[in-house]
Amino acid sequence: MIAGLCAFFYLVFVRGTESATIQILLNRQQIIARAEANNVESFFQVFGESIAVLAQLSSMESLGTKTLEDVATFVDQWRESGLVGGVVLTDKNGLVQLNSNVLGTSDIGTSLADRDYFVWAKGEPKEGEYFIGQPIVSLLMATKDQIIVPVAAPVYQNSTFVGVVSATVKLQPLTERYLKLMKVSDDLTEVYLVDQYGKLLYSPVRDAAGSDVSELLGDNIKNALDTNQEGKMRATYSDSKSGKPEDHLIAYSSISLGGQNWLLITSSTYRSVVDLTVPTQILQTAMLILASLSILLFGIIVARENKSQKSL
Repeated sequence: MIAGLCAFFYLVFVRGTESATIQILLNRQQIIARAEANNVESFFQVFGESIAVLAQLSSMESLGTKTLEDVATFVDQWRESGLVGGVVLTDKNGLVQLNSNVLGTSDIGTSLADRDYFVWAKGEPKEGEYFIGQPIVSLLMATKDQIIVPVAAPVYQNSTFVGVVSATVKLQPLTERYLKLMKVSDDLTEVYLVDQYGKLLYSPVRDAAGSDVSELLGDNIKNALDTNQEGKMRATYSDSKSGKPEDHLIAYSSISLGGQNWLLITSSTYRSVVDLTVPTQILQTAMLILASLSILLFGIIVARENKSQKSL
């Protein structure tokens, strides 16, 4: 009977602790994902506004010494952050006229006329507006072959469109800076950034950037994700480190950037969560054993007392 009670209490309390811990950590991951998504949105808002201000400087209207100085100053202000690759100024046809970047190189003459931000700028938006472009693989030397996010603003001269100022935000260092707090454990937690088409913008598997999220997390998880919402789930997929199918606890939150919707996804292995409950389980098991022994000892004492009274 005592053994049965111990088993019952073990299932109720110890297993209950594991379940409660899972829910607590899922809720925690959800809250952190939401906060970090807001941080990324805030960064692009601040950065976009600074690009809009740069584009409205009179020095941007025609290329000259003052133009070079103002753009170089802007790049220097962001250099230590490691988040900005550089700034380019195009003419009205999309040809790069000026390129100031963190490497000090100058790649000019490249056509950016097919970029979404240049097409937007030719549509003559208002001064002071900015545009966050689709993530792309950079063509320019300072960020060549890296995934970047261009942020651009139109340049006008006497209300006539004369070009575009565009700066590149390097997505990998931005993601690593803003998402590192999302990890329950550096070894067992993975962070992903996914665009609205389900393409990976950032992944713990570096060469997976640009691939479909289903290749790492599976079709079921991809179909369950909603880029307009936030959510949490428990799912099984092959871990990027071990390569073996494992249960994961997943939380995600949307990032709204103009007409784009990205997702921040954090995924912790189920076993990492279970490991967190082990000390509590050991303590509770020890308490159950102690309680059982106390009950047993008390029963023995009572039995002896009854036997003594009967013998009298």
